[in-house]
Amino acid sequence: MRRRKIAKRELTPDVKYNSELVARLRRSVEQGVGEAEVCGEIGSCKTAASGHIYFTLKDASAQLQCVLYRFQALSSRVRLREGMQVELSGRATVWEGRGSLQFIVSRVKEAGLGSLQQQFEALKARLQAEGLFDPERKKALPRFPQSVGLITSAAGAVIQDMRHRLSSRAPWMQAWLYPVAVQGKGAEEQIAEAIRRWNDPAAGLPPVDYLIIARGGGSLEDLWCFNEESLARAIAASRLPVVSAVGHETDFTIADFVADLRAPTPTAAIELTTPDGAALDDALSKTESALRLRLRRALETARLRLQAAARGKLERPLEAIGPFSQRLDLLDEQLHRLAARQLEQRSHRLSLLAVGLSAGRTTERLGLAAARLSALEQQLHASAETRVLRARATVDGLAARLTIADPGNALARGFALVRRSDGSLARDSEALSPGDALRITLARGEVDATVTASHP
Repeated sequence: MRRRKIAKRELTPDVKYNSELVARLRRSVEQGVGEAEVCGEIGSCKTAASGHIYFTLKDASAQLQCVLYRFQALSSRVRLREGMQVELSGRATVWEGRGSLQFIVSRVKEAGLGSLQQQFEALKARLQAEGLFDPERKKALPRFPQSVGLITSAAGAVIQDMRHRLSSRAPWMQAWLYPVAVQGKGAEEQIAEAIRRWNDPAAGLPPVDYLIIARGGGSLEDLWCFNEESLARAIAASRLPVVSAVGHETDFTIADFVADLRAPTPTAAIELTTPDGAALDDALSKTESALRLRLRRALETARLRLQAAARGKLERPLEAIGPFSQRLDLLDEQLHRLAARQLEQRSHRLSLLAVGLSAGRTTERLGLAAARLSALEQQLHASAETRVLRARATVDGLAARLTIADPGNALARGFALVRRSDGSLARDSEALSPGDALRITLARGEVDATVTASHP
């Protein structure tokens, strides 16, 4: 079979490869536009890992993709953010990687707030003046909730992430979803209607302990429905606590300020409003163990006290008061001797003073000294009597307690003391055998007995 030779087709000037066409467009833009100055409002804005800043510049009818390279961003005093009105200097080009028009920024000058940002700040100031942001009006969230209402989109990763975090953290909780649009025209009314219906028992929605409004991150335009006044007032009027979990940690909306709690992310809202089940189980286990240990110690202490009390029963409990009474008598004698000694010393001092006094004032000073001596004597006697009375009251109390513990009183009430032949007390029927001799002490007299049978 003969090979056919295929001739290579030559490109005409009107037919180009894609890369050649894009390169030609880039040269045309750079030569035709060159350096330029533009102004507008910053839309979406993000900083790449390289440090380059990519953002859109928009006005009423057009958008322009812009890039501020890292070395220019580091030297710029202006920190770009969504909603900012800026004036840019740079050059227009075509990025060949995507074939898209791009503006390379060389200088940034802040011109003021964009229209959306101005609306945001104006509504924020007005609602704050009305008191809708006051901490005093914010409702406390339940400490141990049983159910939560989730107001978010049924599609996307947000609802899945929240449900997964809830199941791992608080698996006993029920989560009910009210699907709504979270972006675009009319989204704020859907969210507000969900809040109103959940606050209305007649609406037929499942009862919940609180509500979470959730959405992932986005630009100022993407999150604008959460900056509408109608939604803010629905949140403020809610009987149920409302948690706002909109955007990323750096995103703030009017809903965040009005809500009872602001969470930086949707999953963080679950963590902030639900107890950690694993931590609760661990705490309960530790508490249970501690209570069991305290109970065992208390029971052991009580058992030891009862055993000590049983071993410490006195045959004649009133004899234990004897040493205390003797000590009291000794103290009484010591007090009287001390009082007599002090009186003697003061009388001697008084005599010495009388000798040294002049004749004109001797009688007066002696009278004063005698009165003082008499008062001191009375105080001393009173103090001694008080101490003696207190001591006697203590001894009387001990006597009363010992009287109550006297086995003789128990015997008088019908109880009996059972001793073995060796004199030891018999406390356990299992320790006795048929034929063992016993002596039973009653309130009046004693009885000898023999064990015929034991009944544990």
